[in-house]
Amino acid sequence: MDEKIIRIPKHTEEWRESYHYGLYNHRLITKDGLAYIRSFIVIRNNFGIIVRFTNLHNYACIYENKVFVPITSDAEARLHYICMMLNYVLIKHYDKFCIDHVFNVNREVLECFFRDYALEKQPNGKYRGEQSIERCVYAVVAFFRKLRWKFGSHVVLKKEDLFTEATVYNKYGKSKKKKLPAFQVRGITKNSEPFRELPTKAFRILLNLAFRYAPDIAFAICLQAFAGLRAGEVCNVRQEGAPMGSGLIFTRIESRIVKIEIDLTRELMMRSDGVVCGKIKKERIQCVYPPFLEAFVSAYEQHKRYLSTSNYEKEYCPMFINSCSMAMTYDDYARRFKSLVDNHFRAVLLECDDPECRIYGQLLYENSLTPHALRHWFSVQLTLKGEDIAQIQYWRGDKSPESAFVYLQNKGDLVRELETANHVLAEILMKRGESEID
Repeated sequence: MDEKIIRIPKHTEEWRESYHYGLYNHRLITKDGLAYIRSFIVIRNNFGIIVRFTNLHNYACIYENKVFVPITSDAEARLHYICMMLNYVLIKHYDKFCIDHVFNVNREVLECFFRDYALEKQPNGKYRGEQSIERCVYAVVAFFRKLRWKFGSHVVLKKEDLFTEATVYNKYGKSKKKKLPAFQVRGITKNSEPFRELPTKAFRILLNLAFRYAPDIAFAICLQAFAGLRAGEVCNVRQEGAPMGSGLIFTRIESRIVKIEIDLTRELMMRSDGVVCGKIKKERIQCVYPPFLEAFVSAYEQHKRYLSTSNYEKEYCPMFINSCSMAMTYDDYARRFKSLVDNHFRAVLLECDDPECRIYGQLLYENSLTPHALRHWFSVQLTLKGEDIAQIQYWRGDKSPESAFVYLQNKGDLVRELETANHVLAEILMKRGESEID
């Protein structure tokens, strides 16, 4: 074998009590300002200090059948699950399994790990969801498949222990063979979903309050609600004319704006201290949903007036700025949004003449409203506008159509509970803009 795998010494129990597997993320920047991360599995002591690097990250199985690999690709998500498995088998439960090398992990041990992963309560008192369990199984099984391919019979697990073949059909009805993990994991169905509901009449109030009390994030709210951006993606948007590329691209016919594109094609450095502002889940050019163009433009004009009075790092030109005059991070945005909800939005709702708004205000005492609710509101509007699965996936910037399918399944409930709103929002924003000019 031309590669070595870390071996945990089986003769010292003290060693296992003092060390654990963990991740180390090394951030790199190209000459063009493109930021990307390389993740490694390391061994840390109880003080969090790295004592040894391993080469286990080589077996995470991303882009394994591709010649071209994007420089921004990183296996951090998969390595997280692999680290959990290594700590579970080789350290935490060594006395039970007596396994001191990753090659000796067998099917029964993996079944125990998957079962405990699914049934373990998280710090918030909830159980892991179906998607989290499936991601864990796929990541760990792919890891051992790659080890098996590299080291052959040195690995105890056999191909049939890891995968089964099934016939699946694509959207054109053509069949093909697909490898599926040879494990079935029993979990506990999650009873509660994240609180994401945001009635349109409440959203109008939130938007007005944002431009009044939180002008630094008001346009961020519009990016999520009118273009479907994720909260982390919002923090990656740059101003027009930024040195590393304009964050917004406008298409005009004569004097009329007919299209607005948001550049999310690259995750660039956004501030001089190297802090990561947010993640772009799917690199793309994201368009503003056409029915919201007028409202979006009005909101942007107000945000430009705010930027004209603000200090920020000119070499980065971030669209959103924190109190230190640097690009706003996801945590900054989430805190400002929470402050807006707790200090203004909830109080206004509770004093509202509309009984539905008052009830919603009471719900905000029992549930935490986060920026993710804005993207949910946007998705609901797409559904109520009659968009199909492909269009919802496109406008949301999703990698797969699964989320779109969920919204279409629940369309009947959405129609009963929520109302669409396009020109009304535009009128609100334009009136506010006119009052500020006066």
